[in-house]
Amino acid sequence: MTVTGYPIVNPDYVNTVLSLRWDDLPPVVQLQAKRCLKDILAVAAASHSLPASTKWRKLVESQYGPGPVPMWFAGRSGSLCGSSLFNAATIDSLDWHDGFRPVKGHAGATVVPLVLGSCALSPVDGKQLLTALVIGYEIACRAGLALHRMYHPAYHASGSWAALGAAAAGARILSVPAERFDAVLGAAEYYAPISPMMRVVDSPASVKDSAAAGALAAATALSMDAGGLSGPPSLLQAETEAAGPIATLGGEWLILKQYFKPYPTCRWSQPAVEAVLMLQKENGFSCREVDRIHVETFAAGARLTRFPPKHSDDAQYSTPWAVAAALVDAELGMRQVHPDRLADPEILRIGSRVSVSESKDLEARFPDECLVRLRVDLRNGRSFHCPAIAAPGDWDNPLSEEQLNRKFAAAAVPVLGARRWGRLVELIDTLERYDSTGLLQLVAAAPPGGQTG
Repeated sequence: MTVTGYPIVNPDYVNTVLSLRWDDLPPVVQLQAKRCLKDILAVAAASHSLPASTKWRKLVESQYGPGPVPMWFAGRSGSLCGSSLFNAATIDSLDWHDGFRPVKGHAGATVVPLVLGSCALSPVDGKQLLTALVIGYEIACRAGLALHRMYHPAYHASGSWAALGAAAAGARILSVPAERFDAVLGAAEYYAPISPMMRVVDSPASVKDSAAAGALAAATALSMDAGGLSGPPSLLQAETEAAGPIATLGGEWLILKQYFKPYPTCRWSQPAVEAVLMLQKENGFSCREVDRIHVETFAAGARLTRFPPKHSDDAQYSTPWAVAAALVDAELGMRQVHPDRLADPEILRIGSRVSVSESKDLEARFPDECLVRLRVDLRNGRSFHCPAIAAPGDWDNPLSEEQLNRKFAAAAVPVLGARRWGRLVELIDTLERYDSTGLLQLVAAAPPGGQTG
């Protein structure tokens, strides 16, 4: 890493961000912004069925002051810092939200809480809200590309770089002037976590992919600016590794390269789920016939071996659990990663017979491709093999609109109810016609019955 002074890397990027307008965005980018917003809100709703949401709410309420920013689907509100922390932590507690393969992480779980949180402080029209969301994804992903180059081979979790995108989105909504804009991102970067992601892969914990810490850093940076406190230049202007990523801003749309997950588990485990369900469908064997399952994958994916899971985070980061649960239930959804299911004897039996190993050729194709090979051995001696396969949902192998809408509904409806989720979808689909107030009202109220966690 080389720091050579300020400014050295495309000093005009701030002007690009501040001049961006909704009507100038390509229609595919506009549509993707709405998809990403639905995905994040649906996962946030689903997360309220996990105990982590209640625990995060109690923590935030005990440590952060009151304010106007909704704690999504909790019937409460707080300060920008507290509510951003809660909303991002709630999303991140369920590994079902969108992501960006080149940086092995997620922008939206950190960015969207700051988009809506900033709108609670300074209401804007729907076009401005959605434009800020696009800006957040674009800046976050570029910061991630730069940060990974700066610190390679160290692998820092999403909050390390998504904080810059969240700060950029919030700064756009709050009308931070050009001369202070980059310093807000610099403050967010300065306070963002340098999170050892693979340690959490090996020992899953509530910190997950550090979305909450990244959101808190961004909220702190915005609050600092409002209070007349400044930050340093951000990596986007001070680091040579950012020159390439930032040069394409406004020309290449990285929000279009997000993946959407069909299953609520780590993306690295999902090709194995896809493979075992495909083999079962093609060959008609039952879970009771299975003797052994072996998964070959890339090095990082080969570390998703936590078993048996003690809590939902364990289950979400366990390929043996994901594969076994999918086989037993012929599906992998919210029910299969809920704590109430973790003692299922048949899932535990099959999961104990799943082995995972690294494949050098699949490692060479990661992170551009996330692949596994899988073999199922039956008790009667028969074996079935799946060659290298990826899970659907990547930008070049996308889920259909129907599949996406089913995923969103499967996540949100059990918590919010069909009517309320339908109102959210209808509003997001036409958000450019309205202001931010209606959306904030819909995310502010608690679920029916007020039950979370």
